[in-house]
Amino acid sequence: MNRRWREEEAQAPIDLRLIPATLAVWAGALVGIATADRTSVAGLIWGSACLFLCLSVAVLRRVRWWPGLLAIGAAFVAALMISTIYWQSAATNPLTVAAGHGSWATLRLTVATAAEKLPSPFPVAAAPVAAAPVDAAPATRAAAPGGTGDPAQPEAEGTWLLSAQAQEAVVGDHRFAPAATISVMATGAIWPVLVPGEQIQISGLLAVDRYSVLPGVLLHARSGPIRLSRAPWWQRAAASVRRHLVQNASSLSPDAKGLLPGLVVGNTDGISPQLKADAKITGLTHLLAVSGSHFALLCGLGVLLLRRAGPRPAAAGGAVVLVGLVVLVGPGASVLRAAVMGGIALVAMSVGRNRSALPALAAAVIGLLLYDPTLARSVGFALSVQATAGLILLAPVWSKGLQRRGCPPGWADLLAVPAAAHVATMPVIAALSGAISLASIPANLLAALVVGPALVIGMGCALTGTWWAGAARALAGADQPLLEWIALVAHRLARWQSASVPWPASVPGVLALTGLLTGGLLALRHRRVRALTVAVITGAGVVLVPAQVVSIGWPPPGWVLVACEIGQGDGMVLSTGEAGTAIVVDTGPDPGLMDDCLTRLHIGTVPLVVLTHLHADHVGGLSGVLPGRSVGAIGVGPDRDALPAWRKVNELAAGQGVPVVGLPKGTRWASGGLSIEVLGPEGAFRGTDSDENNDSVVLMAHLAGIRILMTGDAQYEAQQQLLDDGVDLRADVLEQPHHGSAKVLPAFVAAVRPKISAIGVGRDNGYGQPSPKALAQLSAIGATVLRTDLQGDAAVCVIDGKLGTATRGAGLPAGSGKGGSGDGA
Repeated sequence: MNRRWREEEAQAPIDLRLIPATLAVWAGALVGIATADRTSVAGLIWGSACLFLCLSVAVLRRVRWWPGLLAIGAAFVAALMISTIYWQSAATNPLTVAAGHGSWATLRLTVATAAEKLPSPFPVAAAPVAAAPVDAAPATRAAAPGGTGDPAQPEAEGTWLLSAQAQEAVVGDHRFAPAATISVMATGAIWPVLVPGEQIQISGLLAVDRYSVLPGVLLHARSGPIRLSRAPWWQRAAASVRRHLVQNASSLSPDAKGLLPGLVVGNTDGISPQLKADAKITGLTHLLAVSGSHFALLCGLGVLLLRRAGPRPAAAGGAVVLVGLVVLVGPGASVLRAAVMGGIALVAMSVGRNRSALPALAAAVIGLLLYDPTLARSVGFALSVQATAGLILLAPVWSKGLQRRGCPPGWADLLAVPAAAHVATMPVIAALSGAISLASIPANLLAALVVGPALVIGMGCALTGTWWAGAARALAGADQPLLEWIALVAHRLARWQSASVPWPASVPGVLALTGLLTGGLLALRHRRVRALTVAVITGAGVVLVPAQVVSIGWPPPGWVLVACEIGQGDGMVLSTGEAGTAIVVDTGPDPGLMDDCLTRLHIGTVPLVVLTHLHADHVGGLSGVLPGRSVGAIGVGPDRDALPAWRKVNELAAGQGVPVVGLPKGTRWASGGLSIEVLGPEGAFRGTDSDENNDSVVLMAHLAGIRILMTGDAQYEAQQQLLDDGVDLRADVLEQPHHGSAKVLPAFVAAVRPKISAIGVGRDNGYGQPSPKALAQLSAIGATVLRTDLQGDAAVCVIDGKLGTATRGAGLPAGSGKGGSGDGA
């Protein structure tokens, strides 16, 4: 029996001869870019001469493997020299030098890519009173200053970023031809309608692009673009197709409206932050924009339709589809990379000759790295190469194995492809995110049921949109259920609490994961191990999927406030009314619990984190909010007494590039449908029972027609100050001061008179919180009390103008509330 299994699974030997050269080129490019600022071309020449001298000695001694050594050494040296020359050429470009001085420039540019809307940390402009910057706040990349500078140019919401080739530059009295690719950041309605290939003239301030691998240039445009020449006809036609596709998708449901342009032409502007966050958790981000799988699928369809005409017409048809897709989507670097990898994956999956496909992949990687050494530091490129390698080496073998065991060919490919891609990319993804997605394979399997039809129908919608609007709208409507299925898979599986598990994002962690995967793949060659693995996966799926995915209905519809179950402390989340976006008020003591709460709410964008004061039970979970999310700013009150906590907040903020701002009384912020106003304190308290607690930021939030009062740990003195100032404290919802402490004034509760009170508190906390006194006051006015110790995550909802509540159920064990605030009730 064992012999039969070994014979069935015997595969042709894999051609690995180009792999060492590929790794050498990659390493050479990395070393060249990393050391280019300290290396001269002359030094490289001398080093290369020494290397070839050593290889020559090996040749003279008739070392058997000298041809391989010579090839590997030549590949490394070639990549090293090319990357160094690239870097130094960029660094010495006069435009780069001018950018280092922040010079004003007028440039003649050729647009290289369509403008991409940058995610703004504050979707709605801040209200008239701005937040005050805090000293020593960490620096962040500047947004485009001012407007377009052209009074005739209408303003557009958001900031746009595009790449362009600088043909001519005027800096001061100097005119020169820089021949450099730069980034342009600007605001204005004209930028998103520029077409790649157009020549324009603009003026603005030059700056160093710190996000570029090579020394780069960023132009902050201060004028509207002057069009000098039109784009080529094929670029104009492609732009028209993209524009009409967005228009025809505008009548679809919110998720489908964003997914259709994203899936077909890579336009992700309409995809909600919530869907992006869920897709990231479930490993479906490759479906939100054009990837190698899109090229492979559509080119494969072209080859299939022309197969009867013979291999050459079929290959030519596939090539035509490939070129057409590149033009349609746009000639960006990621698109060209996806086209190359998709073409190789198509060859591998169609001919089933992984022996030939792997050398083709290696040759493509070598060529791409020598053409553009910056790809060596591109995470997207690394993931594309790994995914393609998985499709070449693993997917055909697994698919054939499934077919031998009775699985239909189509279903075998459906199961093998996402599993192979996930396993191949797992080490890099774990290194980036610090987590392993357990939901990725089932999510991709479920999404794969509709991706092909959705992409084909969407492409039909795009191609008919410019000349037959009725047909395009009908196709968009037909595609909507398929697109909604993809979104549903992402949303549902992201709610599974075990959708991702933590993994060390370090070199030892990556090496350990790689070793485990390699050992697992080798172990799966044995029949009994395979049978045991199938049994475990099947059992886990039968038990966990219904329990963790189907039954969970969180977050509830219409939620405006959620008190997170984070133990003894406060972690409050205020919805902005926009999917995936919320303001966080305090972060609790535990980063993991705070991150879990935000993940359950599908929050990917946090315009503002408010830290009411610096006690550990309010700021300890900050590191669970910042990584992996778009955070606009961290707002703080006057409390600076807890110096270690203050330093930690600034360290975390600096590490994530998030500014720290002060929130003095009168500060207003707005984001989406949410607006907040800081009511107090007027300044730092001194000589009270607890100055730190009384220094808590108190704010009033307005959303969906209701008022929400957030109080932190404000005690008697702070409450009395608000009453003395005559502040309108009336609110529908009250965050109970100091976790339901007894230190609350009856006059304060009477002034607020909330319908609902939310109390962030841990079980068996040892402080007697919430106190019977506070609960009695709330009962006397008929307020509904939400407690995180008894009810878990607790939500306040507004549906059809009516106020309601929903709870998720307590999940933390007894005793989880001990520790925390450090002061009693």
